[in-house]
Amino acid sequence: MDSRSAAPTTLTAAQPGDSHLRTGPLPYIIAIASGMLCGWVNQAVDDPLLTALCVVAFSMAMGVWKKQRPWRWMLLVWIGVPLTMAYYAWIVRLPHSRGHVYAMFLQILAASAGAHGGHFMREMIDNVFLKKDD
Repeated sequence: MDSRSAAPTTLTAAQPGDSHLRTGPLPYIIAIASGMLCGWVNQAVDDPLLTALCVVAFSMAMGVWKKQRPWRWMLLVWIGVPLTMAYYAWIVRLPHSRGHVYAMFLQILAASAGAHGGHFMREMIDNVFLKKDD
């Protein structure tokens, strides 16, 4: 078939549920700031479980707010913990034990659970309460 005889494609207006919509910089800034807050909680309280709870809560909130691509909220919230710990280790000169470093990297599991849980919670809200038809 000749390419000249193919039907012309038309561009349609973007719908609110389309995943190709661009996200502004505000959610990214909020995600990184909340991750840095989680890192501060990790340093100030010195409790990895409270840090994990903060990481889950913030990444879940980001997953509910912006449900497309939950992995980016997982990474952006989690990366605040190592950045804050690096700040305290190299700038403030507060040393960390191996346990702190291992716990810091395990926080990505909490971030993954929160972001993907928030994503599926938003899907449930959209499908059940907004009566979205397929």
